[in-house]
Amino acid sequence: MGFVIALFLILYSIVTSIWVLYDFNYLQTLTPLVAIKGNKAKLRIELHNDKPFIFPYIKLYYKTPENVILDSYKEQTTYLFPFTNHKIDEEFTCNLRGQYFMGIEKVEVKDLFGFFTFSINLAQQYYHKKLSLTVHPRILLLSTLPLPQLHLEGLQNREFSSSEEAASIADLRQYRFADPLRKIHWKASAKLQEIYVKNYETNAQPQIFILMETCPFLGDAMMRFKIEDQIVECTTAIVYYVLSKSLPLNLIIYQQKRQHLSGREPQDFNRFYGYLSSIPFESTFSVSDVLEMESTALSHSGSLLLIIHQMTASIFNHLCIMKQSSVHPILFLIQPPELNNLESLKMLKELNERGIPSFLVRTNERLDELMEAIL
Repeated sequence: MGFVIALFLILYSIVTSIWVLYDFNYLQTLTPLVAIKGNKAKLRIELHNDKPFIFPYIKLYYKTPENVILDSYKEQTTYLFPFTNHKIDEEFTCNLRGQYFMGIEKVEVKDLFGFFTFSINLAQQYYHKKLSLTVHPRILLLSTLPLPQLHLEGLQNREFSSSEEAASIADLRQYRFADPLRKIHWKASAKLQEIYVKNYETNAQPQIFILMETCPFLGDAMMRFKIEDQIVECTTAIVYYVLSKSLPLNLIIYQQKRQHLSGREPQDFNRFYGYLSSIPFESTFSVSDVLEMESTALSHSGSLLLIIHQMTASIFNHLCIMKQSSVHPILFLIQPPELNNLESLKMLKELNERGIPSFLVRTNERLDELMEAIL
């Protein structure tokens, strides 16, 4: 009798555990699916027991954005009575830009008597769908940047006000949001019954180039994501500032091949923002190589803004040579807060002494606050 009872308990434990595992009912949702850095998001996991016996032990392994970066799991242990359900709410802050595939990955169950433990990898099941969270970079509003074009623009505006014309009019176009009132062609607008603005000849206006380093940072996974996030955030802030001033902007990025975005109006920002939100950091071209290949194009620019995470002697020499020509280089070096490379700090100091604005931006700092404190 004892042997039969023991055998029955063993069989019951095996059958119920396997049944629970392979008929596991769950629902997971993520709100929202698209967020801005700094916003909060919530992962909800619902477990359902529609069977007449208890689920005594269920252990869930799931991922949040931080776990995706660190390649780890969050664990949650619970139980379910017959014909009940259980909800798990995991709220987190979207701290870093990127796309994260998250949610339940594995499930582990035990029987009522603790005889057996079974597990299943849900990520390998055909019915399982991972949740995707896209985090866009936040847009920082800079109060100032040391761009010589801003000074020239101010001089031109004063000259325009005295002559009532900014320059030779190239053509007319319909009004777009954020166009300054001074560019409206009132006579043509009154005649055509629609608002038109003047496009001026800008062939002589210096171009602004932005070069962003997209080589992977050599460090642990979390610090690599923080470096990439800060580079994108700084670039986004600079792009927004330049376009808000209606200055001609060129963004040059090397991945497997050269990629180039250009614009000069505030409404062009969305194109840059969408591209920067999802850009991968997997370039095989060093910054020195890029500066060498772009030397001809950069020699005709007005300003070069360089956003990098590794300072080298070659970059230092390139910037000094540019300064001797008509190019106005500006450097932003992104570094972890605990890293103090004396050689890099020495080069930044010497660049500033040579009239090349150079800034050290830590991953735990905001560019807008840093610029406001320095300039």
